[in-house]
Amino acid sequence: MKKLLLLLATVAATAGPGFAQAPAAPKMPTHAGLQETPAQTARRATQYLTRELSLSASQQARLEPIMRDQNQALLAMRSKAQTGRLRPDMGQDLKATLAKYDTQIKGVLTPGQYTKYTQMQDEERNKIMKKLAKQGVAMPAAR
Repeated sequence: MKKLLLLLATVAATAGPGFAQAPAAPKMPTHAGLQETPAQTARRATQYLTRELSLSASQQARLEPIMRDQNQALLAMRSKAQTGRLRPDMGQDLKATLAKYDTQIKGVLTPGQYTKYTQMQDEERNKIMKKLAKQGVAMPAAR
């Protein structure tokens, strides 16, 4: 009887505090574990697109500020979402923001480069959707 009481007391003492703790907030992924500024992210994205799409120096110079502005806008939207200031129309705001910058990027790229760029985006989106589906996150259908 004493063993049973001791076992129950041990379970109660160790299980209670575990349930009282709040779950840890998920960390935002960063490149190489370091927090990047929008300018650094834009520079890295421009270098990647230069390799993948064979951008000229002129295209690089025009694309980097667009990517920086896009990153700043998305970072501001992410900050609002993380602070709990969610609005029902934020999804529409996100789509509008992405469409705005997509139009600007389309103006910099040639038609062939833009086609490859949109294919790269679709592949990345599909990869993310598959990863989220594996984690059990329900996501709406792709555009």
